[in-house]
Amino acid sequence: MTYSFFNGFFQNLILKTETYYLQNSFNTSLRPTALAGVISKLEQLKNNTTSDNVTVGRQICLVNLQDQQEYQVELVYPQKHKPSAGRYSVISDLGVSLLGRSKGEMAEVNILGKPVLFMIKDIGLIKK
Repeated sequence: MTYSFFNGFFQNLILKTETYYLQNSFNTSLRPTALAGVISKLEQLKNNTTSDNVTVGRQICLVNLQDQQEYQVELVYPQKHKPSAGRYSVISDLGVSLLGRSKGEMAEVNILGKPVLFMIKDIGLIKK
């Protein structure tokens, strides 16, 4: 009984920590080479009018492969970053790992030194 309580408590703590990490942008200062890579990808994707690839302005449905939890996120430019509203900057850890990927691909984000895999379940255009 005690073991199951602590196991449930520990799993809940891990989930809350992962969620907190994703909702706070710790990657606000990319190395120049990494930032250049993001800019290059954005340039390649800017004329993409289909919803095949993840780019700024797309709604993405992600599945955390560790606990099967689904997340709806929107990729935005840094000034519109607001994780509590589901908007993640293209230069955040999550944004960098998603940029340019397509439906069915995996994106890996290191959370507190541990890799967490997300599968891109769906990509859509933002409805305004």
